[in-house]
Amino acid sequence: MSTSESAAPVSRRTRILADVCLFGVAIIWGVNIPLMKTGVDELDRYVFNAIRLTISAAVLAGFAGWERARGTVSKPGISRVALFIYAVLAAGMYQVLFLLGISNTTSGNTALIISTVPIWTALMAWLFLGERLRSLAWCGLVVALIGTMIVAFQKGDVTTNHEHLWGNMFMIGAALTWSGGTVYSRRLLKYISPMKLAAIAAVVSLPVHYIVTMGKGFDSQQEVLQSMQVWIIIAYAGVLSSGLALPMWNYGVRHAGAAHAAIIQNVIPLVAIVAAWFSRSEVPTRWQVTGGVLILIGLVVMRSARGNAPKELLSKAEHAIDSSEVPEESSEPVNAVKG
Repeated sequence: MSTSESAAPVSRRTRILADVCLFGVAIIWGVNIPLMKTGVDELDRYVFNAIRLTISAAVLAGFAGWERARGTVSKPGISRVALFIYAVLAAGMYQVLFLLGISNTTSGNTALIISTVPIWTALMAWLFLGERLRSLAWCGLVVALIGTMIVAFQKGDVTTNHEHLWGNMFMIGAALTWSGGTVYSRRLLKYISPMKLAAIAAVVSLPVHYIVTMGKGFDSQQEVLQSMQVWIIIAYAGVLSSGLALPMWNYGVRHAGAAHAAIIQNVIPLVAIVAAWFSRSEVPTRWQVTGGVLILIGLVVMRSARGNAPKELLSKAEHAIDSSEVPEESSEPVNAVKG
């Protein structure tokens, strides 16, 4: 059996697992948005952030240690400066900007602004990595974006009021920072495992969150911290949303490409609608259902565009990621790792 013939099934399984991880992240983050808004309403937002990120850093460090004990080690050549830059972007600046944004604007504005992440990521991946989406993939991205915008506007709290200006600006900054971190991680993931990258970023960024929490007074929050509901929300956000979801996301970026990974974020508002339907009996409107269908159609089209890539190119791309080699040319996100 030839190398290409034996490599193709492995590549297909890997891409399916990458999609499963990315959809899992979308579900985790979709449920986290209403939970986090409840959490910051009950507890000082900076204190909430510091506690949940401390938990996530401990969880990720533990799993990274377990991974290392099983024999997974980084490949030589990775830059510590590059790791620090990624940590500041993805686990430092993004978390602070998202916290400030979600605290100062509406959930509708949040969904609408975050829906632009796939566009920003695709553009940055094209500029800095050479990841070129096929025309069919761009069509899928646009259809999913339109569906997300319909869902966001149907929430009824999309507004341009001056009082939400700063919150909107912070959320735009968060969207751009997350896109930049996603694209930046693509090269790092040739040398380091998704779990270890997430753990390093979480631990390195902790001082940033401790600094912004200074003077907020943990003592004044003691009564709130006695609430079981608050701790359930903190645990969910720390263990899952800012914990295990990050290596899952990194795995998806590593094997599916930055642009493809980002478009799956459009599932988040759809998950939020379904969660609200079951937990709060909020029946979706006709337009929300329409928007959800468009999101799913866009994702299917995007996935189809990847699936139609020539097998030899997919195999070459898998080998490039695993061996830190770089393919010369690419027409899909998964094929375009340029070091």
